[in-house]
Amino acid sequence: MHKPIKVAMIGGGVNSAVGRVHEIAMKMDNEFDLVAGCFSRNPEFNAESGRQYNVPANKLYPSAEALIDAVAHEVDAVVIATPIKSHAQYIHLALDHNLRVISDKPLLANVQECKELLARIHPDNTQVFSIFNYTGYPAVREMKRRVESGAIGSVFKVMVEMPQDSYMRLSNQNKTHAIQAWRLEDGDISCVSLDLFVHLHSLVNFVCGNTPVAVNAWQRAITNVSPGLIDEVDAVIQYSNNLMVNAWYGKAVLGYRNGLRIRVFGTKGSLQWHQESPEMIEAADEAGNRMLLDRISTGSEITAQPRYNRFKAGHPSGFIEAFANYYADIAQAMRDEKLNAYTLSTGVAAEGLALSQAIAQASATGRTVQL
Repeated sequence: MHKPIKVAMIGGGVNSAVGRVHEIAMKMDNEFDLVAGCFSRNPEFNAESGRQYNVPANKLYPSAEALIDAVAHEVDAVVIATPIKSHAQYIHLALDHNLRVISDKPLLANVQECKELLARIHPDNTQVFSIFNYTGYPAVREMKRRVESGAIGSVFKVMVEMPQDSYMRLSNQNKTHAIQAWRLEDGDISCVSLDLFVHLHSLVNFVCGNTPVAVNAWQRAITNVSPGLIDEVDAVIQYSNNLMVNAWYGKAVLGYRNGLRIRVFGTKGSLQWHQESPEMIEAADEAGNRMLLDRISTGSEITAQPRYNRFKAGHPSGFIEAFANYYADIAQAMRDEKLNAYTLSTGVAAEGLALSQAIAQASATGRTVQL
């Protein structure tokens, strides 16, 4: 059995949106040991996070710089779970101290930051990882296997969407103060693309293996939670091998908490998966017969593996387990010093950001943007 990889965390305190998820997921399979942190610049939140995450008080630090200076020789990696604008600073700080990085998505805020990072590390490195947790769902991995095996023939169309209702719902309830301030500012890339679209691109790349070629897109501000803030996007994207992808995402769609869905259409069948029914794949064969597949359905090879069956079928696994699966794959890649089938590269993360920026350009100009 491997010794857990020792990590420190920047951000991700108990008052954050996703900190607790990172903490549980990294520990679920005993792959990582969280030993130090600067979880918040607020001393009270930092201390409370340490208590809840079982990190000793003498391993809590007031700043990221103080943390890394103190523990660089004691840990193997740093987890970054801070607002997007600070990612570049902390990634380079960790690399300066010869530490590996596990970053919440998106990896960086814009294309220029990606260029600067890729001038320093190879796109397929095992130094910097970005969490694409939805690819950790066993059913998504089963879809990938079926596409790669040719089970649905040649894939020509993907429909991928991530509608959410948070901005419209909170606006209607006069609770926009509940939205984190950093989510209310668009840069070269709209915040909603940084937040949602990078997941959609990662799913297309992961399941189908294609890369983007050109895009048309339309961005809109619907809710006015912040003047001019983009909160709904439609994009038509041409990927390699003549794959056409329709992407729709946003935070103005009432009735959807997280309506993430991917539908893949081939010449001999189709597959679709909905995040709110995470154990099920809806499939159709070349005769148009429709089937519902779960973890132990005949022919389900990936989902039947022991690592994905922490408990037997009929007792659904979910979001945090998928997060933990991705953390386990990162741990394996770190130990092997080689990316595996389930760890998406820094290059894929950069590709998603380049496509996100192209979506903004296509919407602004009304023209197709080539990548």
